[in-house]
Amino acid sequence: MKVYTKRGDDGTTGLLYGGRVAKDDLRTEAYGTLDEAGSALGLARAELAEGQWHETVLEVQRELFVVAAQLATAVEHWPQLADEVSRVTPAMVDRLEVRIDALTARHPLPTEFVV
Repeated sequence: MKVYTKRGDDGTTGLLYGGRVAKDDLRTEAYGTLDEAGSALGLARAELAEGQWHETVLEVQRELFVVAAQLATAVEHWPQLADEVSRVTPAMVDRLEVRIDALTARHPLPTEFVV
C-alpha cells in the first residue's frame, strides 16, 4: 500500500463519502485548523497529571475530531454521519458550554487587551 494517491495533484482533496474540494477551500482550512488544535491539546494533555483536566482535554480532542469529520463531509452526505461520532449534536454543544462556564468561573477571562 502506498502512502500517496496522486489524486490531489490537481489541487483538490477528497471528502468523506465522496466529492472533492479545492485544497484551499475554507472547509479544508477549517478542519486542518481543528486538527492542529487537537494536536496542541494532545501535547498539553501529555504534560498533565491524570485527573479532571486530563479527561476534559481528551473529551474536547475527541469532539474536535467529530467537528472535523462533519466539515470533511459534503452536506448531501450528512445523513450518513453518526451522531457524536461524525456529526455534531446539540448535546455536544451543551456539554461544551458547561465546560466553558466551569473554566471561566475558575479562571475569569481578562478584562483588558492582552498581547
